Amino acid sequence: MKIMKIIRCRTFSSIVKLALIMAVVIQTDFVTTAKADAPVPSNKENWEAVSEAFTKQIGVDNIDTEYLRRCQGMIVTPNGDIVIMTAKNGVCVSRDQGATWSVVANNNIEGRGTNFSMPYPYDGRMIFFCWDGAGGMSGGMSLDDAKTWKSFAQFKRGVQFGDADWNTPDPKILFGLTHEPYYSLLSNDGGKSWQQINNAETGSGPETDYCLGVLDAKTLLRGNPNEDIIELSNDGGGTWSQVTNYRTLGRQPVHYGKNLYWATANGVIVTSNGKDWNLTGTGAEGAHWGPYFGASEQEFVIVTQKNFLKTEDGGKTWTPIAKFYMAPGNFRNALTGCYFGWDPKHNILYSSGGGASVYRLKL
Repeated sequence: MKIMKIIRCRTFSSIVKLALIMAVVIQTDFVTTAKADAPVPSNKENWEAVSEAFTKQIGVDNIDTEYLRRCQGMIVTPNGDIVIMTAKNGVCVSRDQGATWSVVANNNIEGRGTNFSMPYPYDGRMIFFCWDGAGGMSGGMSLDDAKTWKSFAQFKRGVQFGDADWNTPDPKILFGLTHEPYYSLLSNDGGKSWQQINNAETGSGPETDYCLGVLDAKTLLRGNPNEDIIELSNDGGGTWSQVTNYRTLGRQPVHYGKNLYWATANGVIVTSNGKDWNLTGTGAEGAHWGPYFGASEQEFVIVTQKNFLKTEDGGKTWTPIAKFYMAPGNFRNALTGCYFGWDPKHNILYSSGGGASVYRLKL
């Protein structure tokens, strides 16, 4: 009996060891071959808040109403700067990856924000669009790496989503959508004034969900996250025609030189003329945010509802680098209120959202 017990114990121990070895092998193999739409198994993802002390210091942690608290928009530049908008103090910047922060002097870009834009290769230009701004404005633009800002005039409650013609050093053409009611707007003077494009819009029809893009001074684009359609206008929004059937999930395309990249339900698509669109590659289906470019047009990160994905070959293949992370405190846990960024210089991911702090993940 004793001999049998020893044999059984040794056998059981061997089985356990074998199972553990197999588990390690299976897990290692899964990480290596994980598909882009599969969650990344990781025990090392340590997202840390980097703005809480600062936002508490400047008095934006306990604003009534809840959705006006903390961060109201975020841009992470390729050189590692974090630029955020706040509802009370306007634009604030950290140039040391969140270690210290400061309020940008003499700025009044205050309000609620869900849309922001900067062109690549990055040259210091950026835009925040916002609404319900205390100073009566619809966001603003910086041409010098967030050091100084000029604000956009307000139209109704302000501009919720928008894009700019980044082909000129100081963009004059802005394409925007107001917030409740929703009207399509165009500015020809860099945001000093706005004109409603289509007087037939009711403010509560399909325009409610428009995703907007600008290719050049006359060429505008719009999509809808509820429809498989991208429309093109060659006359500043006077007339529209369907050019492709991709479903845009990103609220605006991302500019790299003359090319536009757009996050869609099928993955990341690209165009140089607004009419002909190509899928960069499979594996990034359900892309909502990005691209966030690195050292070249071939290297960028996008975000789906499952993962942060990185490509080094222009979107042909993808590598999951982190799980999707919604910043705690994001008002109503809304996907449209999520802000993300990638610092390729220091290899850091950032996540925030309307009413949330800024969180950092060092890769």
